[in-house]
Amino acid sequence: MTLLRPLLLAVICLSATLGTAHASPPMPPNLADLAGKLLPTVVSVASTAPVADNPNQPADPNDPNSAPNATPNASPNQGKATGGLHPNSAADPTSGSVLPPPKAEEALGSGFVIDPAGFILTNDHVIDGATSVTVTFQDGTILPAAVVGTDKDGDLAVLKVDAGHKLPAVSFGDSTKLRVGDWVLAIGNPFGLAGSTSAGIVSALHRNISEGKFDDFIQTDATINRGNSGGPLFNAAGQVIGVNSAIYSPSGGSIGIGFAIPSAMVQPIAASLEANGAVQRGWLGVSTENVTPEIQKLLALPGTDGALIASIAANSPASGKLQPGDVLTSLNNAPITDTRSLLIRTAEIPADQIAHAQFYRGGSLQTADLIITVPPPQPAPGTITPAAAANITLTTIGVSIAATSSQDGAHILSVTAGGPAAHAGIVAADVVEAVGAITVNSAADLKEALAKLAASHQQTASLLIDGDDATGTDPGPRWIAVVAQ
Repeated sequence: MTLLRPLLLAVICLSATLGTAHASPPMPPNLADLAGKLLPTVVSVASTAPVADNPNQPADPNDPNSAPNATPNASPNQGKATGGLHPNSAADPTSGSVLPPPKAEEALGSGFVIDPAGFILTNDHVIDGATSVTVTFQDGTILPAAVVGTDKDGDLAVLKVDAGHKLPAVSFGDSTKLRVGDWVLAIGNPFGLAGSTSAGIVSALHRNISEGKFDDFIQTDATINRGNSGGPLFNAAGQVIGVNSAIYSPSGGSIGIGFAIPSAMVQPIAASLEANGAVQRGWLGVSTENVTPEIQKLLALPGTDGALIASIAANSPASGKLQPGDVLTSLNNAPITDTRSLLIRTAEIPADQIAHAQFYRGGSLQTADLIITVPPPQPAPGTITPAAAANITLTTIGVSIAATSSQDGAHILSVTAGGPAAHAGIVAADVVEAVGAITVNSAADLKEALAKLAASHQQTASLLIDGDDATGTDPGPRWIAVVAQ
């Protein structure tokens, strides 16, 4: 009996070892079937544009195609037009000499079919300035393409070809559901090598690479090179979740850092370009500030994520639904982390759609449905317009006030820590309705009333405040004495 226990222990240890040996890490998925299904939807895009006849001119350091940083990955190739006699040369009537045709530059990029009727999506920088565009399909078919519409801010363009039959087209996926580590597949035309496929993972999300005001890139380590621009980035289900647009490369080749425009932004732009030839982005009608730790503390917010509303445009989607002092935290279930993310999320929502907004007001989370509209028309070039009012900082009592006149008081945006207003218990989102006997309808009214007190050498200002008290409850309008500095 004394030998049985050690024997049993040995068997148990051996079983555990065998179990560990059989457990293997998950292998990368087999993408052969998926690639075979998707390749016919991807095309090579060649665009030709005239260039200045100055071959000795040094490269422009500001040209994104020659910069060693995050660069658009269309592949520029010098055309074969040369000087001397040419079938299409034109005679100079003044000198009688023969002039060579203009030189041309061909940009090679990628694209993909988004509609069986022949609509193709690519990057704007692939066809920018082109006088002619052709697309080449997986089976070798070459067709001329017309530019239906472009969006320079989003770096997207829609082309149209007449194939005489329906084309295999992609379907879009939801890029908002991507996670770092998800498998992705890139197909394109790197360096003119059509139908090249590479795979990798999502390396990061929401990258801002300073290429445009709507930068919100997916970063991937799938191999992307010059010529991949405009090509699709697929998820493991074969849905387009991004458009490959830029790479980070000191040498011009892939080092595993590529960037794709997420489908959440691509899909509405593509639909608008296909239908209207232009894009009209959504507009909310608010000016905002980032939430600082001081504002977080004063407004009793759970964190610094969100966009603090400073002012609201009249007759805008936000008018009557939101107010200065609110902190937007979500728009159509997409989180708002700062003012930039609010700009991007709003731009993704087409006009006339309803956006569900979540925001903090008075310490509690509230909701509102806003009907997104197009921005108001901009004044014609050269038109002189009044400068937009800036928010007003009143250092004598230590507050920042929304400059827009809401006719219901001066809305406090922030309170200086340790200042007179903070000592008196005033917090951001409070509304000043009166100073003594003087009614306050706006920031200008408050500023004028405090100036009158200072002129009469009065240091203490009695303010009628509406908003939550220090306990987070709303006792209604109350008078607070503030000793001005």
